[in-house]
Amino acid sequence: MTLFGAICGLSFAVSAADSFSERERCLLDALAKAEGSTPVARLREQCLLQSQPSQMVEAVQPILRQDDESLIAQRVEDEHRTQDDPFVITPHKRNYVMFASYNASPNSRPYAVTDEDFSNTEIKFQLSFKVPVVDDLFGDNGDLYVAYTHLAFWQAYNQKFSSPFRETNYEPEVFLLFDNDWELFGWKNPKIRLGMVHQSNGRSEPLSRSWNRLFAQFIFEKDNLFLGVKPWYRIPEAEENDNNPDILDYMGYGELQGIYKNGEHSYSFMLRNNLNWDENRGAIQLDWIFPLHRRFHGYLQYFNGYGESMVDYNASSNRLSFGVALTDWL
Repeated sequence: MTLFGAICGLSFAVSAADSFSERERCLLDALAKAEGSTPVARLREQCLLQSQPSQMVEAVQPILRQDDESLIAQRVEDEHRTQDDPFVITPHKRNYVMFASYNASPNSRPYAVTDEDFSNTEIKFQLSFKVPVVDDLFGDNGDLYVAYTHLAFWQAYNQKFSSPFRETNYEPEVFLLFDNDWELFGWKNPKIRLGMVHQSNGRSEPLSRSWNRLFAQFIFEKDNLFLGVKPWYRIPEAEENDNNPDILDYMGYGELQGIYKNGEHSYSFMLRNNLNWDENRGAIQLDWIFPLHRRFHGYLQYFNGYGESMVDYNASSNRLSFGVALTDWL
């Protein structure tokens, strides 16, 4: 080895050691100043940017989010980054477990039991995921997904009747997700979903309930406010196969969702209505998700109205639930 080579090698080693030491100091300082909810990976990336040359900064910069990047864009970015990872399941709707879900008016009419046979308190949980099938079906737009949502009501505390699952709903769907740039009164419409969804409870008569719908969902955002407008059309069924011919009288023709994000807190609502002023029916759901643990959040939910589950589509529920949310909308 030449003297010049040795000097260059020593210089590189010293530079690398200095850079490593600098990153260590940066990370320790960042950890001391960061909020408790800040991911360590993000702090590490920030320190890496400070210690690397400009070309490395340009390569790593897309990983870091801009402060003005919308939460919808952040979620889409996160999903695209992990969608090909076989060890990652991409959430679709909220995933949660409500350990205490109290219904003041349980519906016993479809069952061969009385109200006294049901426990007012049960466990309510939802599992929901989606899988990308094809990207950019129409040029550089239109991603195709399949999704599945599983909603269950478990009489876990009803030991008198062996803690049965009172109701389970199965909801597979297929949809196209489009990027969009419409803007109206300061509200941006970055995403549109078009799809078809089946929902049923997998029961035999007389408890069988099911319907199929075509839907469109328009997602709007303005600062930390988000709205989802989702009209739907029920696909007609033969009269002899229709378990619930009047379901639109209770579930209506669409729903409106809204979310307000305030740091780690999420406040949301869902509204449905049949828009029939003579026999008006609908539902409202209010949600509060708040920090509880680094891996999951506390979840408080209130539901009042029709259609909380398929078997209860024509029975009004008045329910307050508390549990944990594993994933949120945003």
